[in-house]
Amino acid sequence: MKKYFFLTLLCASSVQVFAVQPSNIIPEVFTAGIQEPSEVTANRWVKMFAENNTNTVSKKQFVRKFTDQYLNLFKENKSINKQQFIDYELFKLDEMMQKYREMSIKQAHVRFHVLDQNKDEILTLKEFQEIGLKTFEGFDKNHDGIVNQKDIALDENKNRLHGGANFKTPVSMPMATDVSGFIQQYGEGKEYVTLAMYLSEREDQYRHVNQKHDWQVSEDEYVNEFIQRYDENANHARDRMKRFYELRFEAIANGHAKIRIQDIEHFSQTLFTYWDNEKMGEIQTKP
Repeated sequence: MKKYFFLTLLCASSVQVFAVQPSNIIPEVFTAGIQEPSEVTANRWVKMFAENNTNTVSKKQFVRKFTDQYLNLFKENKSINKQQFIDYELFKLDEMMQKYREMSIKQAHVRFHVLDQNKDEILTLKEFQEIGLKTFEGFDKNHDGIVNQKDIALDENKNRLHGGANFKTPVSMPMATDVSGFIQQYGEGKEYVTLAMYLSEREDQYRHVNQKHDWQVSEDEYVNEFIQRYDENANHARDRMKRFYELRFEAIANGHAKIRIQDIEHFSQTLFTYWDNEKMGEIQTKP
């Protein structure tokens, strides 16, 4: 299905299993359940657990704050099973997803009025494509009418997520933030995107949103299409995260049917050790 409109821990015995994998492959349980470059994941942990707005987190801070996330899970039971662990994680995820859904819908209304340049409450194909031209120009770094490997080399935003300001969430909508992502999204399997390819794709997007087929997209049409696409993405994200929580429990449990808070703490130590790849006793953000 095309993407429409603007595209949003293991115990010691387990470590040996992952050691045979290529160094650029991160074992999923060592991530946050979100597909992203390793540098971004490392910075994510620092962003989550560092104190006083510093760019460093010590092992003690990391272990304490990671473990604290699960204190409420063990308030009534000293040990919990896999389903209890998954339910706990999904409850937090659902709360977050609902918050982002409400915020995203509000943003969709704002985006419509930005796109509607003459403020007549109708989004025409011309208005939609004019914004598309500006978007394309932003990715066409050398302004030669094609987005390709040359533009990737010139892309100053290819590491923009590393600083911690724009981390993705599990429910983030698919949206290119760098040249590589733009090519992947609009290149139709090729290693480049021409302006003609991009505008053709956008016209298809416009037709899809224009349910009345009158070449006039209303605010309701725009927002309702976004909500449908957002909810589809959210459902897929929830399924992916559920699987991630299953894998994480298995890593924490290390073959046992139940886990205790001490197992969470032990796992967090292993997780920290994985990301402290310079063996400095701390994790720092990377540029």
